[in-house]
Parts: sequence; C-alpha cells; structure tokens
Amino acid sequence: MVALLRRMASRFVCHASCVLTVALISAAPPAAAERAIVLATTTSVDNSGLLDHLLPRLTAQTGLEVHAVVRGTGAALRLGISGDADVVFVHDRTSEDAFVAAGHGAFRKDVMTSQFLVVGPRDDPAISPA
Repeated sequence: MVALLRRMASRFVCHASCVLTVALISAAPPAAAERAIVLATTTSVDNSGLLDHLLPRLTAQTGLEVHAVVRGTGAALRLGISGDADVVFVHDRTSEDAFVAAGHGAFRKDVMTSQFLVVGPRDDPAISPA
C-alpha cells in the first residue's frame, strides 16, 4: 500500500509540475529584464508543500523567480483582478470560471484533484460493503 501511495504521489507531483510550469510561462511572459512573477495562491496549496517542491524546479528550468503571495481564494483572485498577481492558483471552480469570463484571466486549467483512500483490514465494517 505504501508503494502504491508513493507512486501516486510521484505521478501527481510530476503532472502538477508540468502543468504549473506551462501555466506560469504562458500566462505571464516577463520582459527580458524582468525575471520574476507573482503567484497568488491559497493557504491550502501553500500548506501542502507543493510550492516548496515545484518552485525551485521552475526557477532552475526557466530562470523565473516566483514570488508566492498566500491568501484565501477570494483575496488571491482580487490580486489577479487588480493586476498585482501574474498567476492565480486557487480552488473554487465557480469563482475561477467567473474570473476568466470577466476577462481577468487568459484561461483556466485543472492542475490537481483530491483523492481519498480508506486503508484498513478487509473485514473492517467502515470499509466493507453494506
């Protein structure tokens, strides 16, 4: 089971890294002299440790420095609306769709999903079919 979880995590990080890299580069290509962008994201994304893993790799691959600003979803979207963030990484589909529809964002892309696994003995009543 631990091996399966590790493989799943590895695939998730690779996929998220690739998608986030593409989103960051295509969303806000900085001028030659500007090698930094601002990423507005949520506390849950920050607390997950994902950015600690992805951002150094992104910088190494592209030379872009990414400054993460951590807020709630609404505040992160407002940073995008005001132009104070180049990329918004949040988790509220309805608000994200409205953000793009209003012309504040170029596009919306799913980066990750949540999956929950129940682990325990087969005869555990919590996981046995009713």
